[in-house]
This record gives sequence, C-alpha cells and structure tokens, in this order.
Amino acid sequence: MTKVWTAEQQADFGQQLAACRRAVLFFDYDGTLAPIVPDRDNALPYDGVREAFERLLVVKHCRTVLVSGRRVLEIQPLLQSRLPFEAWGSHGCEHLRPSGKLEEVAISEKAKEGLQIAASKVASLLAPHAIERKPSSVAAHVSSINAELIPQYLTDVEELWEPVAEEFGLELLDFHEGVEMRVPGINKSRAIYSVLEEEPKDAVTAYIGDDVTDEDAFRALGEQGHTILIGREPRVSAAKWLLPERPDGRHIIDFINAAASSLS
Repeated sequence: MTKVWTAEQQADFGQQLAACRRAVLFFDYDGTLAPIVPDRDNALPYDGVREAFERLLVVKHCRTVLVSGRRVLEIQPLLQSRLPFEAWGSHGCEHLRPSGKLEEVAISEKAKEGLQIAASKVASLLAPHAIERKPSSVAAHVSSINAELIPQYLTDVEELWEPVAEEFGLELLDFHEGVEMRVPGINKSRAIYSVLEEEPKDAVTAYIGDDVTDEDAFRALGEQGHTILIGREPRVSAAKWLLPERPDGRHIIDFINAAASSLS
C-alpha cells in the first residue's frame, strides 16, 4: 500500500537533489502532467506545468524524461515545450532524443497482424478516434462513452480481443477507461532500464505516474529511486508513495518546482 507523500518527504527528496551530482526524473504525461480528459487529442497540460517542466530541462545535471503510452510525436504538440526534451512513447517502443533522433523497437510480423486484427474487431463497436494504433499496441478508449455504458463496452472489447491475444501471443491490459492489447515485454520498464544503463549508479531518481501502465516503471525503479503514484487515495501499487491529486494540478506543479529549486 502506498504512503502519502508529505511536505517532509518533499523536503528530504529536495535535500537529496541539492546534494547530488546527477538526477534522473521520469514523468508520465496523461494523468500526471495533464488531466485525464474525454478528448485525448485535447489533453493539454495543467496551467503552469510547461513552465515548471522547462525549469528542469535547463538543469544540466538533471536528465528529465517523459514516458508515455502515446505515440512519441503526439506529446510535443500538447506540451508545447519551448525547449527540446527526451521522451519515450508507446510504452517504451519509441525513443525520441532531445536531438530529434527517433528510434523504434522492431516487432514481429505476427504481432503486427494480431494488432491489425484487434483494431478491425472493434471498428464496429467504437468510433475511429477511440481506437488508437501504436507500433506495438492498439488501445480502445471508452472515456467519451456514457459512464453507465462503459463497463459493458469494456467487457465487449475484452471478449473480442481475448481470442486474438491468445492466437498471436499478445497481452491485454486495462487502463483509465480503456483496454490495450500490446506486445509482451514492451512496456514502460524498458525506458527505465535503458536510461539508467547510461547513468551513474548513485544518481538520484524518481518516477511519477498515475495509471496501471506505470506499474512496470515503478517495479523497474524499485528501491533504487522514488516511485510516486498520483491519485486521490492510497491503493495497492508497486509505487512507494502517493502524491494526492488536486483538480488544478498544483500537486504536480509544486512537486516539479520544488525539485527544480533544489537542483538549481
């Protein structure tokens, strides 16, 4: 069970950042830097997040990384950062470096076929904008559907997808108001492991996320760093801490600004 992240924990974290020679901070996007909204194409960050995030980007001894389930090229048009940043998209399948170099994991033709079939299976059930295709997964979003109907839609999607997942060696994962079919082994932990391989062992690290898809990252970072779940109340999670969510986003804005001040 997670423990609430308090001012005391923030102060202790700040002391570690102030004393470190290297820091690595990972952030999820949807539900972390931006609120969860029905129209995912309009998921703009909380007011003040961009400015706070850019404060971290100018700290030379801090590596700031976005890790999202979105296609990596979708993030910048939403975040609108005035500075280049590093991002991992599609749950670790895509890697965009600050230089603009984009790298992508190759997946098998069998997996590609399974994902295509999965997308076609739900085409008559969901609107086109609710079916999100990614290099290593396909997601069915139901957030724009009447709330009373969402459980049935999720059940229908899973019933259509379970045989496909079994035949093509894929896996299903629930997330905030949706279901995703993905290639096993390609998840957010890949981003964590890849980044940390390039960093000193004594780097101060943290991962901040809000969803089931962030659990892989929490487990990957483990006791080595600060694993922080954003939410309204403690729940069972691989994260150690719970950062209480506020509707105006002050929870994450204050966290980032405090970290940036400690690193400066």
